[in-house]
Amino acid sequence: PHLRDIVAERLNVATCLVNDASAAALGEHRFGIGKGLVNLIYLTVSTGIGGGIIVDGKLYEGTDGCAGELGHMIIEATGPKCNCGSYGCLEVLASGTAMAREAVSRIRDGEASVVAQLVDGVLDDVTAKILATAARRGDLLACRIVHQSATYLGGGLANLVNIFNPQMIIVGGGVSRMGGMLLKPAREVVQKRAFRLPAQTVQIVKSRLGHDAGILGAAAYVYEQKPGEAAR
Repeated sequence: PHLRDIVAERLNVATCLVNDASAAALGEHRFGIGKGLVNLIYLTVSTGIGGGIIVDGKLYEGTDGCAGELGHMIIEATGPKCNCGSYGCLEVLASGTAMAREAVSRIRDGEASVVAQLVDGVLDDVTAKILATAARRGDLLACRIVHQSATYLGGGLANLVNIFNPQMIIVGGGVSRMGGMLLKPAREVVQKRAFRLPAQTVQIVKSRLGHDAGILGAAAYVYEQKPGEAAR
């Protein structure tokens, strides 16, 4: 039985189940920066990478509700192993976790960086946020890693542009707070690698709703799926 049905039966309440990134896509489309658009992609870049797809104004969930696992498109077939079991996924190359792992590896190999000082030598505490701080201070290692991840991200976005021809790609999640240092190189890759017309059409922007995107989107999902129960 479907998890949704199990919960509904146990709690005796109307129940919906939606992926968190899909909910965020719906939130940005209904209430955020994508309001009024018809076709858009939402990509959350955090410890992992997920996504949501809006086609013809509706959330696209696929045959089994599994659509939107954008972090698991393969970018580099011989790349590192991903948690999903595959290799070279966007998530294992461009997520916040990937950035932190790369930084720690290079520092342990002897590369100099202010990153180690920012975590008082405790390398297990390195995060994408720490890397962003170091990059803003001009740390060369941090700048290289952020740029490398942004380039991988741009490759993934170029794939999405070619497949979906969206009006907008919205980048959310904690890593999106890096702003221009992440999005500018990613946009440049899209312009170089995606087909010219859809690349010129698409806007690649930062999320407007932030952490609230998923909450608002989940509420909209329930209201639209079960309007009678949601109105009570």
